[in-house]
Amino acid sequence: MSSGRVLGARPMLPLAAALAVGIALARLWGLQASTALFLAAACFWAFAFFTHLFFGPATPRARHGSAAALCLGVACFGAFLWVQAEKKAVPSSSFEALLDGTERRYRVVLRPFADFYPEKTVVTAVLLARCEKPSISLSDNGRPKADLMQHAAGPPKACLRPIPLPTAPVPFGVRLSVRTLLRSWKPGDVVDMPLRLQPLTNFENPGRYDYVAEQARRGIFAHAFTKSDIFWMRVPENQADVPWHFTFFGHIDTLRERLRHLLAQHLTGTRAALAQALFLGYRHMVPREVQEAFQKAGTAHLLAISGLHVGLAAWAAFRLVQLGLRFFWPQVLLKIPDVHLAGWAGGIAAALYAVLAGFAVPTQRAFIMLTAAAAALGLYRKPDSWSLLSTAALLILVEDPNNVFRPSFQLSFAAVAGLVFFYPLWRERAFKLVVHFPEKLKPVLRLFLDAFLVSAAAGVAVAPLTVYHFHTVSVAGLAANTVIVPFLALAVVPPGLAALGLSMLVPSVAAAVLAPVDWALAVLLWLVKSFADLPHALAHVGPVPLWGILGCYAALLLWTSSADCKKKLFITAALAVMGALFVAFRHLGADPEKYPFRVTVLDVGQGSATLVQCPPDAAMLVDGGGFEDDAFDVGRFVIAPALWAMGVHRLDAVVLSHDHPDHCNGLRYLLNTFPIGRYVETGLSSRGLTGSPLKAIAQRRRIPTLCTLRQAQESFDGTIDLGSLGECRLRALHPTKAFVEGGWDSRNLNDASLVVEVTYGKAGALLPGDVGEKTERLWQNRRDAATRHWLLVAPHHGSATSTGWDLLQALRPQAVLISCGYGNRFGFPSPIVLDRLQKEGLPVFRTDLHGAISASWGESRWILTSAMVQRKRLHSFSKSP
Repeated sequence: MSSGRVLGARPMLPLAAALAVGIALARLWGLQASTALFLAAACFWAFAFFTHLFFGPATPRARHGSAAALCLGVACFGAFLWVQAEKKAVPSSSFEALLDGTERRYRVVLRPFADFYPEKTVVTAVLLARCEKPSISLSDNGRPKADLMQHAAGPPKACLRPIPLPTAPVPFGVRLSVRTLLRSWKPGDVVDMPLRLQPLTNFENPGRYDYVAEQARRGIFAHAFTKSDIFWMRVPENQADVPWHFTFFGHIDTLRERLRHLLAQHLTGTRAALAQALFLGYRHMVPREVQEAFQKAGTAHLLAISGLHVGLAAWAAFRLVQLGLRFFWPQVLLKIPDVHLAGWAGGIAAALYAVLAGFAVPTQRAFIMLTAAAAALGLYRKPDSWSLLSTAALLILVEDPNNVFRPSFQLSFAAVAGLVFFYPLWRERAFKLVVHFPEKLKPVLRLFLDAFLVSAAAGVAVAPLTVYHFHTVSVAGLAANTVIVPFLALAVVPPGLAALGLSMLVPSVAAAVLAPVDWALAVLLWLVKSFADLPHALAHVGPVPLWGILGCYAALLLWTSSADCKKKLFITAALAVMGALFVAFRHLGADPEKYPFRVTVLDVGQGSATLVQCPPDAAMLVDGGGFEDDAFDVGRFVIAPALWAMGVHRLDAVVLSHDHPDHCNGLRYLLNTFPIGRYVETGLSSRGLTGSPLKAIAQRRRIPTLCTLRQAQESFDGTIDLGSLGECRLRALHPTKAFVEGGWDSRNLNDASLVVEVTYGKAGALLPGDVGEKTERLWQNRRDAATRHWLLVAPHHGSATSTGWDLLQALRPQAVLISCGYGNRFGFPSPIVLDRLQKEGLPVFRTDLHGAISASWGESRWILTSAMVQRKRLHSFSKSP
């Protein structure tokens, strides 16, 4: 059956769309019957085949029926692929016994590719076996046998006996973080290493992202941390059965490592890290502030190896081969056109560079499109952009159907679709204006218009998706991409790749050929920072519903059509009014808040972030969580979605208890984006009474700032009135100026934490930061004596040196909430504290076990709810939310 005659001139386009729709519907409905889906696909295909066979394409009804049946079959096949992939994301339940935090020795094989950060290296490993020492048998005289004595006295690797792990649908992958790598490792290496496996966990908050499920779909089910690879032992190749593609990627990774060290050696500082991101795909090596500058300028996509980089490599190979054939081997052109040979050379160059850069989804898309275009040229056919794009989508989704839900897939294909759809239309209209300019200006204007229209077409196509996934839109992005993308395509990427290749062939010239690249990268950084520093370069819009994104794309298609301008305006206005009415009615129909005074301890891992909501509509955030290495932005990816899901779009107050990473790092994003009424901190930092770095952010945004130890007036008992929060009253009980000047050791910031008291009628909540038990005695008598029903957020995550008997006896809280990370290395909360709370008969809720915890005041008592009943340690195959 000719699918081209049934589905039209571009058969791959409806097939790719049907496959994506089938995958999306399967996930939405939580389908699990894979056999039934496969049979349904086969039935639809059989119907399409026999309809086309007996009735032929001449009958329109038969042709349409065959096309519909064919697309339905592909949709069912897509659903079948998703179900199969979801089943593979569930390992054997016996693996859960390994996730108890006990250190064991495992035999693993390293997967491609290692990901480098400034402070660590992340390696993905697949567990093959668990290694144990063999028992030593004794001889007749009670001494170990000679051969076993040799094993017992030999190196550790001789004492290890691999015990195969239980079988699973997919290999059991582990995300391994190494602080320092002392030796060189590559994909395909089989290694014996000690690991303390921990389960991956979600941040169980409202509006959460299911990180555990996403990693399980990538074959990763646990994580581990080690300081170095000093105890790793490579297994000889003749003792390891490694898949061939791991060995292939191992050779590629060796080359990548050489190139990475070459760039680090001959380029300076930030420019070296930027070069590693632009040429090799190591984007996490770029410093955090530079990444933020790229994001503000709307050029963050340049830090990922994309179709632009692969296309430039293919184009360079194409032109070199084409020129070489014309000048040196013209006789070859008598038999084969240079376009065909150069096209295959470009395809090979694209494949090599795509693999060298890590072969992410955007590079896969570019490689498939270029290869298909080269094949079309070889068959003397003109490549069709929509067919090439559809073919790439079809193949990528068949390989991994979950790609359809990932931002990298959506943004990559949306950008190319925008170029294919919008650019030709806009270019035709724009170039009609150029004819009115002088001839000398026309080439320059055309060049500028081309750069502007390419940037506009891709930017407009991806803007709704960027808003949907990242809740931001770069106002400066259109102008920035118009200037920066051509500069990158002409002055950075081609010279950089050429210099790398030449440096590998002739190492002695590396410094000379990379010097111009260093200058070009310096100019690139200057351009990015210039656009990022523009006022309001990046707008934060918050969450946008899916129907809003679909409406944006509908409006784009409408204004690109040839419809009358009045009709376009009328339909656009009607869509806007319908959207506004929908939002208004949804807001009016919402149930009023039953418990207006609410304290929510968010799940931020090993850190602290507490949201306080007071009637009628005030909200305050105390601390914002964070990680010590600041590699993951808790504020952006955890707290902000939770606040939006809870209906909080403005913070009347943000309070920092003390300047430690697990309390302050997550506040950076919130201070930069949310409307905030005021910012409060003690003013203490590790450098003294200089204020934290967050204070500078607040002052830059002109947020009223209060440093309690410098600007606030203490009352007679040492407390500080922080004003009101709605109908609630706020006070700071600690630290006092006298404590800092005479009782503090000037080193332990925990004891100088800002202790915040929130009272509402007879109810009160105490948020004491990380103060210790000795410090608790200094301020516990300063609390509001009229408040009877207290809620306590446990100091210092429930450590053994906090939440003392004196505090509990004086406060007598109705419940205690503990913020701590699941399986944290500090052992919080301490068994001593838990035993103490149990003896007091106090209800205890913990974020590591219960996720986000909300305590709502109900006239005479606190009512507590949690985000989950029991934390799952492995992903289970169930209906996705």
